[in-house]
Formats: sequence, structure tokens, C-alpha cells
Amino acid sequence: MHFKAFVLDLDGVVYRGRTLLPGVEEKIAKLRRRGRVLFVTNNSTKTRAEYAEKLSSLGVEVREDEIITSAYAAALYIAEHYPRAGVYVIGEAGLRKELEWRGISVRESDCGVVVVGLDRRFTYEKLAIAQNHLLRGAELLATNRDPTLVTERGPIPGAGSIVAAVERASGRRAKLVGKPSKIMGELILRHLGAEPQDALLIGDRLDTDIAMGKALGMRTALVLTGATKREEVERSRIKPDYVLDRL
Repeated sequence: MHFKAFVLDLDGVVYRGRTLLPGVEEKIAKLRRRGRVLFVTNNSTKTRAEYAEKLSSLGVEVREDEIITSAYAAALYIAEHYPRAGVYVIGEAGLRKELEWRGISVRESDCGVVVVGLDRRFTYEKLAIAQNHLLRGAELLATNRDPTLVTERGPIPGAGSIVAAVERASGRRAKLVGKPSKIMGELILRHLGAEPQDALLIGDRLDTDIAMGKALGMRTALVLTGATKREEVERSRIKPDYVLDRL
């Protein structure tokens, strides 16, 4: 098929940790000659500008407006739906910066929203503060529910493990803003400038990347360089259109 747009996940598709996967630079260049390329990640630890810098350092030149992160999606969603609320963040600098750049008040007291992303310095104290806000009626948002994050050392715990702890402590269910949510899906479609049936989504997770692509009406390709093994595809009810050894 001829595609006019390509949506690429990052972790496990383009790179693992700080290592570019083999052949990726050349393949992305070929995709650019065929249509629009958009990079989408559930990882909220960096800003879009920082992801552009990381990709450039690995040899892939990318503009900030070609990247969508779950932190960016969360910031847009909060700015639209809770513009005057104080926001308590369990997450790293990328999430905080995306929120602050849109005029959102990030603080620890008097918070109407708790947003949870990957936080490699997550503590019991942070859990207790989040619980207190949520028991007082704050809204709970999650950048993603990914149980693991792919690195060059192998999988490490993802944001989903932290989200689960906050949900358990508060008795609340988080609203998801990253993949495979409708919030993220609509944001991708606005950025693409192409009809869903003319786009190919390429990812390494069945329950986030492939599930969202199918829900949006895109063709989907699963690569086996990340979180999913071929035998998992065979067992899953979520079936990508293509299964590739690598990008």
C-alpha cells in the first residue's frame, strides 16, 4: 500500500535507551520522502524539544513539532479542562515543564488535579501527598499505563506501575491521556494532516500502539525490537496488519 503519513513510537522502535536501533536513520529518511512522519511517545520524562535534541544527537534530525509526548498531551488537556486548577505532579522535569509552559500552576498544596507519569524518584511521601489530594476530591490523570520501559539494559518499571500504586492508595481510577486513549488519538489526527486510512502506525506494544492505531482507523505495524515478542502476537486478540523484525 501507499501511505501518506507515518506515526512512529520511539522507545523500542527508533531506539533503546541511548542506542539508536540498526538501520533506523536510513529508514526514517526513506519514510520522509514518501510522506509526513510524526513521532509519538508515552514517555513523559522529557519535553518535545528535549526529544528532538536526543534524536538529533543519535543522527535523526527532527523538529519539535514532529513530536507528540504524553506530557504534551496532558498539558494540553489540563489547560483546556482545568485551566485554573493547581496540579500536583508525580513525574519528571519533562512533564513539569510542559505543564508550566502552558501557564498551569504546578504545586504541592491546594491541588485540583493529580497527574502521574514515569518518576524514577518516586517515594512514599509523594504517594501520600497524591493520596491526600485525591481523597479531598482532586481529579486523577495518568500519562500512560505502560508497565515497563524498554532500555538498552532491558525492561525497567514503567509509569503504569506508579499509576497503579496511586490508584490503589486512593481508590480512584485514573483518566488516561496517553496511548491508546482517545485524547492522544485525536491529538495525533490533528497533527497528521492526513486521513487515518492513509497513515501507518508503527509501534512495539500491542495494547497501546497497535490498539490505538486500529481504533483510529490506521494500518498498523508491530516491530519486534521492543516490548512484544512474536509469540505474544499469536496469542493476542489485537492483531497488527504487519509484523516486522525491525523498522
